[in-house]
Amino acid sequence: MSRNTHARRRPGRRAALAATLALAVGLGVSTQVAAQATVPAHAVRSVSGFNGDPVTQVADFYGAYVDAKDDATGPDTALAKALRAHYLTPALAKRLTVWEKKNRADGVLRARNVPVQWTVSEGRNGLEVVVTLTFGGGESPTRTARLVVTQEPTGHITDIRTTGTSSAKATAKSSAAVRSVSGFNGDPVTQVADFYGAYVDAKDDTTNPDTALAKALRAHYLTPALAKRLTAWEKKNKVDGVLRARNVPVDWTVRAGADSREIVVSHAYGGGETPTVWTDLVVKLESVFGDITDIRTTSTR
Repeated sequence: MSRNTHARRRPGRRAALAATLALAVGLGVSTQVAAQATVPAHAVRSVSGFNGDPVTQVADFYGAYVDAKDDATGPDTALAKALRAHYLTPALAKRLTVWEKKNRADGVLRARNVPVQWTVSEGRNGLEVVVTLTFGGGESPTRTARLVVTQEPTGHITDIRTTGTSSAKATAKSSAAVRSVSGFNGDPVTQVADFYGAYVDAKDDTTNPDTALAKALRAHYLTPALAKRLTAWEKKNKVDGVLRARNVPVDWTVRAGADSREIVVSHAYGGGETPTVWTDLVVKLESVFGDITDIRTTSTR
């Protein structure tokens, strides 16, 4: 969670996460009904990604960007700025700034508010990805917006344009053959996948590791106590404390653990079609805001 202070607090992604966890520990019936109205029933239970996949990269960007804009204490401007600097080309960043001043809306989301759900899927060609953002609340979101995100061969985003807006019921279902990644506010798996996906992108940048983005991600998602422990651990072990490795994974999967506040992150290291080593991590979340309080290795195979 962002540590910057704001006078105006609003229920966002982490408030919805608290409702999810409240259900898991068995609160009263009236409390459960209120919480169920906040969190969609079709919870994302597993999210996978791999290096070089345009869908993965755009999903990493949009997932972390929504987290930054929808933080419980107010937008995390430092993380949003770092994400835009990493994923957008300078030319697009400049155009978005002009568009935002004119339209008084966020140029990445093409909206004044934050979506409650999003899906990133393959486009018509390898350099275009479709982003579907759902805005609204309750069990029947009221509006969806479709964006087409264009990338250059290196993966940087060169354009974001709106292709349509409609009611959720009118939105056509994606073909099962089309690769897609989905997430929504309040889902712990989504939140941890957003963090790890963007963190891997920052560490595996085409030129050099993006230390500014990695730092902003750690400041947003980790509790100060864990951040301090990781720094000490890294000095001792000469290894990245978030990944628990010296190199960057080529594939990863984030899934729900046995406990509602624990998420399992599996990283594949190696090359080719058969990665040689898998490492399983357990990521523990705090019960109120969903910040990460612990990361530990459980197995290597």
